[in-house]
Amino acid sequence: MSILFDPRQVPVPPEEGPQTVWELTARIRDALETGFPDVWVVGEVSNLKRHASGHVFFTLKDARASVRCVLWKSAAGRLPAEMADGLEVEVRGRVGVFEAAGQYQVYVTRLRPRGLGALEVAFRKLKERLEKEGLFDPARKRPLPRFPRRIGVVTSPTGAAVRDILHVLARRWPAAEVVLAPARVQGEGAAAEIAAAIRALNRLGGVDVMIVGRGGGSLEDLWPFNEEAVARAVYASAVPVVSAVGHETDFSISDFVADARAPTPSAAAERVVPDRREVLRSVEAWRARLGRGLAHRVLRLRDALALYAQNRYFRFPQELVLGRVQRVEDLAQRLAATARERAGRLRLRLAQASAGLAAHAPRAAVEAAAGRLGLLRVRLASAQGLRRERWAARLDRLAGRLEDLGPDRVLSRGYSRTVLERTGRTLTRAADAAAGDLLRTHLAQGSLRSRVTEAETAAGPPGRRGAAGRRADDGPTLFGPA
Repeated sequence: MSILFDPRQVPVPPEEGPQTVWELTARIRDALETGFPDVWVVGEVSNLKRHASGHVFFTLKDARASVRCVLWKSAAGRLPAEMADGLEVEVRGRVGVFEAAGQYQVYVTRLRPRGLGALEVAFRKLKERLEKEGLFDPARKRPLPRFPRRIGVVTSPTGAAVRDILHVLARRWPAAEVVLAPARVQGEGAAAEIAAAIRALNRLGGVDVMIVGRGGGSLEDLWPFNEEAVARAVYASAVPVVSAVGHETDFSISDFVADARAPTPSAAAERVVPDRREVLRSVEAWRARLGRGLAHRVLRLRDALALYAQNRYFRFPQELVLGRVQRVEDLAQRLAATARERAGRLRLRLAQASAGLAAHAPRAAVEAAAGRLGLLRVRLASAQGLRRERWAARLDRLAGRLEDLGPDRVLSRGYSRTVLERTGRTLTRAADAAAGDLLRTHLAQGSLRSRVTEAETAAGPPGRRGAAGRRADDGPTLFGPA
């Protein structure tokens, strides 16, 4: 096991007088830098701070001890991206002394991550689970009241955070009432007290906004605000919650669940209340603006009143009334004339429509149709009589011709008609009868029967033959079919 220094190598102080603190610290520094020029240490990062100058300061710890570490700006650029509190790292460097604080520390030259610390792993697991449940949903976050009358504060009553909050609230908005719900903010059981204080402020009623937080510290110091009990109490709060845990670079689970986050308790107090000086300046500006607006409006109304006072109608209001009366009378006369003219036009249109309706009335149409029907009846009777006379005369002529052409008339002149009995046809040629055929001869009075004993054929008078060999004059005769 190594020791910080060998007592035998410590020089004996001169007897002429005691050493100063700086001289003693310088001797210790020389001993440490000589005895530990190169160390290789593993531990968990805590209280990580990045200075504005670019230097990085943190504490390296394990379960039983801790040591301060410094990483100068020249080497800080090689830090891993995941460098944060809770990260387990391996560092190499030399041991030295910070004279102003009288403490030893490791000046780191090389650093590499070795794995996440137990707290960091627990933090990430809880954050992922609560995020999946919707506790971080931005849609559920509520706006903070503009002018809160009662402000609840959940923090340690003896810490610097409560003093900072009260100081800022008294300076910015002294009209607000502050209700402190005391709770431990670090150590075992602190998470349960914080959750209970949040619920107590909700039961109290009348609280417009709530600040939950504490000052800065290591990851272990801030761990109660990473507990699930605190996260669910913030989520269930009916009062809007502002989380103000640690410094600006510190983030906790309650920051993600709360309705708003402030980097420090003082910043949270500034966020929940307006600055009375700014409000007074705004009120004064609005008052001045309102005064100027009212003065301007009064001047405009005064000018308008002066203008109206010069108007002749205000000086002689009866003229305005008389003019209106005269216009009403004129309009009444024009209205009456227009009504009469329109009534005349309507009466004329009514008379014309009545005449047209009378001309097209059904009774008139029926009477006109009856007249036309009587005339047509007379004309039809006349035409029928004339036509009967014409047909009677024509019938008489045809009857006379028929009588003249009738067979009886022919027979009365000494002619006869011979019919072949077996066929009933009138014979016109001897060739149509054969020997032995019975014949019937019709006379003007009576008939004779005879039998053919011999048929003599002789050429008849010449005549035209048709396409089938028949004569052109073959055909029916006065005595019947051929």
